[in-house]
Amino acid sequence: MQVEETIEPEEGTPQSSWALAIAMLRGVLNGDTYDAVASRHGITRTAVERRIKAVAIHVASTAGIAGLNAEGATFVRRLRLHRDAIHDALDRLGTEPPAHARHIRVLTDQEISSGAVRIRGRSQQPHEDLALYYILLATGARPLEIARLEVRDYLHADGTVRRISSVRPEVAITGKERPLFFCSTRLEEALNAYLAERVAARQGLGSGGWYRGLDPASRLFLSANGQGFEIKPYGSNGQKRFRCRAIQETYRKLFRYAELKQVTALTVRHTVADRLYARGADESQIGLLLGIADRSAVREQFPRRLPSLDTLTTDLV
Repeated sequence: MQVEETIEPEEGTPQSSWALAIAMLRGVLNGDTYDAVASRHGITRTAVERRIKAVAIHVASTAGIAGLNAEGATFVRRLRLHRDAIHDALDRLGTEPPAHARHIRVLTDQEISSGAVRIRGRSQQPHEDLALYYILLATGARPLEIARLEVRDYLHADGTVRRISSVRPEVAITGKERPLFFCSTRLEEALNAYLAERVAARQGLGSGGWYRGLDPASRLFLSANGQGFEIKPYGSNGQKRFRCRAIQETYRKLFRYAELKQVTALTVRHTVADRLYARGADESQIGLLLGIADRSAVREQFPRRLPSLDTLTTDLV
């Protein structure tokens, strides 16, 4: 299975999961591997990693441990270098999740629109940056998956947009194909303008006039040097894992341009899930679109926001 480097805390962690995540982190600090912890608790390795990182990042952000910051807290080796200090911080932390861990940030229409205006005004390559911004919001794909997309994933050979496409197995973090829909007018406008710029700049050209003159196997998004975003393998014990620091840094830059504070790609995925729920989607549909096979995992990672009782009963008759 291909796993994206995750550097964001899980949001909406319930109390029972928070206490369990603390116990898992202690195990890893004491030498356990993620796989060993997963086996002991009967859950997936990815779920273990996500929970441990949520607690580790919170500790790194609040405990004031010299030499450990939030980004460093995503690496086991760095955590173990500060084992004693982290254990002390966990002793003080308790088993109740902090307020920010219970809160699920969902972007509003106004925040999204205002963010796009700011990106357009501040970016040196506004069409590409807007397309990157909108594709995250329109599809809920992970940044690494977006970095892997190719021109053929977006265009048919005759140059028309593939409204119903797919996240190919070699693109998907899970290694399993899932549907991908290009049905956003704003995304299409930005992407079409960006691809036209690429043709004018002669970046990633193909032959024969197909795919609007672009090479169908070239990356859909290129980095500043005109190449695809660099993706590097990492890990040990036979784990096939990849990271793309450039796409992560690009999204941090875009959220900074947009003045969306404390927003990450995970925040955007929560926003996508929330909007799908509002349109009547169930957990299996959301899991299919976001690449999560287990419905219980969808409920845990992307819980449905429930309206208050007073809202539900206002003008009931």
